[in-house]
Amino acid sequence: MLGELATARAQPSITTLRPTAHATVALAWQGGHGPFVIQASQDLVTWSDVLDPVAERATEIPATARRQFLRLIDLDPEGRAAGLFGRLQTEQGEFGDLLGRHRLKTRLWLHQTLEPAHTNTPAIPSMYWRRLLAHLQTHDGQWVTTWSGPLETLGRVSTPTDRRLILDWTNGVAESRRTYRLTVEFPYGINTSRSTPLLASDPTYALQCVYASPQPEFDGGSLVFTTTTTDRVNLVEMDPANVDLEWGRRSYRVAKNGVHVDIRHQDGAPLYQGSPPWILKTLLLDRWLGPSVAGGGSLPAFATDSYYSRTLFPGHHNFIEIILLEPGLDPAIAEEVRESLKERNIRYVYTFKDLAGVTAGGDAEDLRYIGFDGSIRSP
Repeated sequence: MLGELATARAQPSITTLRPTAHATVALAWQGGHGPFVIQASQDLVTWSDVLDPVAERATEIPATARRQFLRLIDLDPEGRAAGLFGRLQTEQGEFGDLLGRHRLKTRLWLHQTLEPAHTNTPAIPSMYWRRLLAHLQTHDGQWVTTWSGPLETLGRVSTPTDRRLILDWTNGVAESRRTYRLTVEFPYGINTSRSTPLLASDPTYALQCVYASPQPEFDGGSLVFTTTTTDRVNLVEMDPANVDLEWGRRSYRVAKNGVHVDIRHQDGAPLYQGSPPWILKTLLLDRWLGPSVAGGGSLPAFATDSYYSRTLFPGHHNFIEIILLEPGLDPAIAEEVRESLKERNIRYVYTFKDLAGVTAGGDAEDLRYIGFDGSIRSP
């Protein structure tokens, strides 16, 4: 009997799949350990994550007008996770490159296990981090996917110094080859036992990607393109208290020539060694507060609720904000909208908003289309 239960639990199966009255599809399932991701496909070959991983065994996903296939993925089929250690995401603050940040958008869930590396006290940090169960969610410009496994199996692990752990891995081949390096820098030695409880925000996390083919980079200030073969971002754990930070909530519209984009998101502080920094001049994106809704004039109407289809680039002190939307990265966007965007040569929608009246000699808000051919134009 126990064997039957274990087998059923390890193989989740969908029990409910039905449309709702509010343009979503309700799913429920049984079995498995979780967390789970729902993936969608049109051809049973390429798959993309829909929304975020969920711990529960029920969720709702956006309904689409086109036919699509769905599948359920258990990110921890062996039931190894013993508790969430921390969740990291791409730092969306005032430093870096806009398209590089957008391309390298990443989320990393780290879970403790019941292995001695996590249950022994005191713990050895290098072994503690290597054995963490990781769920790494990224996109390749078209599809959002999640890799799962012990962090040390993500790629080649090295510890070149007593305070640094490095993971190297590669995706793709030939012109699509991407070479990644995650550098985890600690404020203490990692090869000797440590009695103080370890925190996900103890080290800093720097993610680098080197491309076999040059990639476009966009200067949001001068509105010109260059190219690069290397992107770099930091990954941070955001402060849970951000949800109560009312003055960090943004809600506004950017409009131009009859086209509009409605934006709502929560800004906040990251954690460093368990606490927010004592001074932070520019808040980072914590989360999106519902879909970004766009349309009007020459822009096909769409609403996107995907983390990966939207990227924030705030100015100093959050006086200004640049947001880049790529609706094609959202698997819930209707096929007719995708085709219409392609026909009109709109890959990205770029918005600029002056939230503090600091713009001199320019518009307080702006909106541009960036085409699949790299062109930049007003609506």
